[in-house]
Amino acid sequence: MYSLAHRFMLLTILMVLVSRSNAANAPSQLIQDICKETAESQGTYDGCVGALELDPTADSADISKLAEISLRLGISNTTDTQNYIKKLIKDATPESQKTLSVDPLALSSYVAATASFKSALSELSEDPLSANYDSRVAGDDVQECEDELARDKARFPGLATRNNYGKLYSAIAFVVTNHLPQS
Repeated sequence: MYSLAHRFMLLTILMVLVSRSNAANAPSQLIQDICKETAESQGTYDGCVGALELDPTADSADISKLAEISLRLGISNTTDTQNYIKKLIKDATPESQKTLSVDPLALSSYVAATASFKSALSELSEDPLSANYDSRVAGDDVQECEDELARDKARFPGLATRNNYGKLYSAIAFVVTNHLPQS
């Protein structure tokens, strides 16, 4: 049998290994700071961290690279949502066509959001203030889609979740670009 000393040593080693694995999984200080600030206006801290860590290079990124990552994630989200809305329109049954009357606006809101994210990405190095503004506008575009759907009481499976992510990516990009050095 194991003596008390052996059990204590084994427990100590186990605790050290667990604490090291938790430290290795912790987000970078930059991501922590950005996500704390983002959570004040949109979403949760954990949602922000999870969103940024979809890109494996985020933990080692500086503020400029993190701005690019957040905008690229926003572009990916809004582009994917555009395709999702197009598929909903294409696959609609005659009965569901009644609730899809708002789709052109939902789709145009996401086209605008994608354009805003792309504009912000192109402005990062030349005009960080404009990139910051366009990051916020992308979220406004997503909100417009959500507001219109609510007014018309239209329901699209999964679109509310996609709207939440679109607004989260906008909020993250807004916070990150707000910390970029001004030219």
